[in-house]
Amino acid sequence: MNYVLDASAIISGFVDKGFTVPEVIREVKDYSSEFTMESLIASGKLDIKDPSPLAVRRVEEAAKKTKDTLSETDIRVIALALDLEGCVVSGDYGIQNVCEVLGIPYVSAGVEGIEEVFQWKFTCVGCGKEYEEFMKECPFCGNPVVRRRKA
Repeated sequence: MNYVLDASAIISGFVDKGFTVPEVIREVKDYSSEFTMESLIASGKLDIKDPSPLAVRRVEEAAKKTKDTLSETDIRVIALALDLEGCVVSGDYGIQNVCEVLGIPYVSAGVEGIEEVFQWKFTCVGCGKEYEEFMKECPFCGNPVVRRRKA
């Protein structure tokens, strides 16, 4: 199995052979996790690769449909799993949600995994108006807009 790790997988001590993207390497900051990561790289247990642009686009489209807010690093981790036909190792529920939609297997790192796929909506806390895209404040009434799970 080709495991593709995000930073939470490395921080939680996942030590099977795997792959990651360069951005994850920059995210790992604490001494213990950095030591673990460097040991995995030196021993050949962790390979660093870039995903294809096509896979990145597929992940971006899936995240747009579910309205999950993913970082560029998260998107690239999932995209690499698509390219390698691998299994994502992550404690991030947004990553797990998009993996579920794309049919990518995942293993939870450090937390329980998701039990169902969520769809999100963006709602003004003042007037209740709903939006397709996230914005900080409602253009209608000026109150904050928050992400909420669709029923």
